[in-house]
Amino acid sequence: MLVFTTIEITKGFQVWKDMVKESGEKMKEYGMTMICVGPQADDETKLHGVLHFESMEHLKKFQADEELTQRRIDAGVKVETGTFTPVSDAALINFPSVITQHELISCGS
Repeated sequence: MLVFTTIEITKGFQVWKDMVKESGEKMKEYGMTMICVGPQADDETKLHGVLHFESMEHLKKFQADEELTQRRIDAGVKVETGTFTPVSDAALINFPSVITQHELISCGS
């Protein structure tokens, strides 16, 4: 299930990215993959992204995880500003080709 997301951050993109890298196991636990997430070009306090969750249940578990929520808050995430918009399975993906010019992060095997 693809999800469009937006959220505000207060401590910068690098701090947020470091928190994400440290949370790889939690992300796996919730069947979550970040397809693309980055700061808005004209306002680096706003993040936009496309996420993949294995199911709506996984998304709900992610949202309910108090430990992960606190980790996100500590990294400057204003969780109250977050939006998660599920996208229809009819979405067009990687057309006409896959772009891989940006940093790819592996959170372990």
